[in-house]
Amino acid sequence: MKKTFKLVTLSAAAAIAFSFAGEQFASAAAFTDLNNVADKEKIIALQDQGLIKGISATKFGPHLPISEAEGVQMIVNAAGLNLDTIRFVKEPKASDYFANANDSAWYAQALIIAGVHGLDLPADLQPGRKLTREAFTHQLIDAIELGGRLPMIKIAPVEFADQDQVTVEYSGSLQRALAYGVVKLDNNGKLNPKQQITRAEAAVEISNALAYLKAHPAPVAQSEILTAEEAVQLIKEAVGPEADLQIKIAPAASMSRESFTYLLINTLQSSGQLPMYKLVPVTVADEDQMDILNSGAIQTALALKIVSLDEGGKFNPKDPITRTDGTAMVSKVQEILKNKGAK
Repeated sequence: MKKTFKLVTLSAAAAIAFSFAGEQFASAAAFTDLNNVADKEKIIALQDQGLIKGISATKFGPHLPISEAEGVQMIVNAAGLNLDTIRFVKEPKASDYFANANDSAWYAQALIIAGVHGLDLPADLQPGRKLTREAFTHQLIDAIELGGRLPMIKIAPVEFADQDQVTVEYSGSLQRALAYGVVKLDNNGKLNPKQQITRAEAAVEISNALAYLKAHPAPVAQSEILTAEEAVQLIKEAVGPEADLQIKIAPAASMSRESFTYLLINTLQSSGQLPMYKLVPVTVADEDQMDILNSGAIQTALALKIVSLDEGGKFNPKDPITRTDGTAMVSKVQEILKNKGAK
């Protein structure tokens, strides 16, 4: 059902900017057409976070159905998928993955991202066709479960009045969506799987999915935590032959986020590839947990956008550095060095 494409994956990274149907309306003004919409506060919260935009500066169009392309754009953004750390053998096109796609359309990039990350979308996807509730929900659940981002749970199947209308291959995803609280049955005990999903319903599902992800993070697999030896090797790859790493740590031991950041920045500066910066310090909520000797390197990494704080403004300095985070940081460094060399 899905096409494959040759690529080299370095790591997953943060979210891309999102708009419905490529619209560029500002989201600063409050939507004026949500007064009688259920869960309107969830839609407003997504607007405030910049995750959704309206059909105009002040209208969200909550009752309008969404197309298959719009659904993909929403889901790609909600799942935080992009191409930042992926290198291609050749430049990809949306039509490489979806035969009916227009490679110059507003949705092309979202379809490429979805195809690269292997989202479970139909190969015969019709960008302008209206999306059903069951299809959108299945695609959303597939995206948030991508890469083991959720802990495994045992689900007791829920019976609902129109269960016989569900497309068989979507049934598992819909049961998990009910268990996660992403969707709920109506007052008649129905899921209405074949009903076209509206902009408001899709936004609320996304809000519920993000809330579940935040409340139920999957435990970091031991293999995802970098050993000191692996961390040093990553830094050497970023800095190159100029790297002069002198550390005393057991090769198999884990390395904290602050230690990795310090080692990366210090190695870059001592090798002459990164100048010393005069910084305006950023407020870090858990700065009191940092080793004071590491704070300068962390502030430098933040200023250069090599790292970022979490939603709570924390750096989590004592957490072990993961393969995903370490690789993302090194990729940022390589990008900085490449741009520096091009000047």
